[in-house]
Amino acid sequence: MKKYVSFFITLLIVTGCSSSGSKPTADPAETSVATATATASPTRSADVSAQPSLAASPSPDLSIDSIEKKYSGFVHKEAVPLDGQTYEVYYWNNGDFDYTQFLIANQQEVLFDSQQAGLKIEGGYISDKAKNIWTHSLLQNNRPTFLFSLADNRPESAYIILENIDGAIKVTVQDNVQVNYEDVDQDGSPELLASPYSGQVPLGPALYAVYELKGNQYVPNTAKTNQYWEKQLLEGEKNYKADPTEGTLEVLLDAYLVLDRLDEAKARFPEFYKLAGQTSGDGGFVDTYLQTIKAGSYDHISGWMNKLKPLRTLESK
Repeated sequence: MKKYVSFFITLLIVTGCSSSGSKPTADPAETSVATATATASPTRSADVSAQPSLAASPSPDLSIDSIEKKYSGFVHKEAVPLDGQTYEVYYWNNGDFDYTQFLIANQQEVLFDSQQAGLKIEGGYISDKAKNIWTHSLLQNNRPTFLFSLADNRPESAYIILENIDGAIKVTVQDNVQVNYEDVDQDGSPELLASPYSGQVPLGPALYAVYELKGNQYVPNTAKTNQYWEKQLLEGEKNYKADPTEGTLEVLLDAYLVLDRLDEAKARFPEFYKLAGQTSGDGGFVDTYLQTIKAGSYDHISGWMNKLKPLRTLESK
């Protein structure tokens, strides 16, 4: 009996010594927390998994979806590819026309808001209803350019032109004019042309002038305007010879009138009669135009190029 008691006492002593001599094992949960705290940046929370991922949860001011939530209720949106980038243009309407407010965004950033910019318009027109294109856009002098046709000057035209200048969308034109673009000097970049009215028949031409950007405003370029109309005259002569109609004669005589060379046109009427197969006094359209000129029943616009003024902008209105 003493032998068995002695054995158990010995066993307990050995077991106790073995347990107190080994190093304690840390709790698995404590090890995990310690590792996370050690690898975390001192400026960040230790719980890295709690930080949102941009891919999983976009920042409100960088998301197109969020832009559309912030600027809700738009009646139309279109993508405009220009200069290797895609702009998004949004439209809202609370008037009698197609839109009364618009916004331009690029790369998930709002670049221009017509309301915040202080643009007040009665309404705008869709640029191309057949293609459902609401704004006319182009690359002009390497600048993304947007044209908005307005109803504010009806029945004549009014336009707002916005351009991306040095990374910022700016209003370069807000005026009661009809606008067009054409490469007048054949340098590969179209020039801006504008006229105060669309013109009428007979011999009431639209007075298109060429404008160039100086600072943030378009100013007239008389030399290029004259060059443009000289080109119109040459094309008008070519077209009338190929197809002598009332319409082609109107265009040709308009160019003579704009260039203040109507006397030269009068001297060429025998040729105009011959090309159209008509004769003086026969009452044809050539005869009608000659009598109109003789009676002075046309727009008297002599010296108009010297009276041109800069186009108005948002700041100059």
